[in-house]
Amino acid sequence: MNAMNAMDRRTNTSITDEVKPKISLEATITQLKLRYFGHVMRTNGTLERDIMIGQVDGRRRQGRPRLRWINSIKENTGFGLEKLKEVVKDRNKWRRLVEEKTNNRERTNIKR
Repeated sequence: MNAMNAMDRRTNTSITDEVKPKISLEATITQLKLRYFGHVMRTNGTLERDIMIGQVDGRRRQGRPRLRWINSIKENTGFGLEKLKEVVKDRNKWRRLVEEKTNNRERTNIKR
């Protein structure tokens, strides 16, 4: 009898091995983040764009610097802000870059 009892426990790894997702959750999140970044960067003069780039006036609070979207985007693509602004303008180029950066991304938090 192979039926699972309601109290039986399974590991995330066993479920992942059974389901065999095409793309990891981390890659999906990165892909959505990069797509949204491209969308926002193609708009001109919006507050959302200024906030994402970090061009808001004011003083920084004391303590550890906050994590910023732009730092995550730079880390995922390997490009600086100026190069990103250039690449985002061409939608096809941006789509290829997003696919390239997320297509073969493996899960980094699997414990085996």
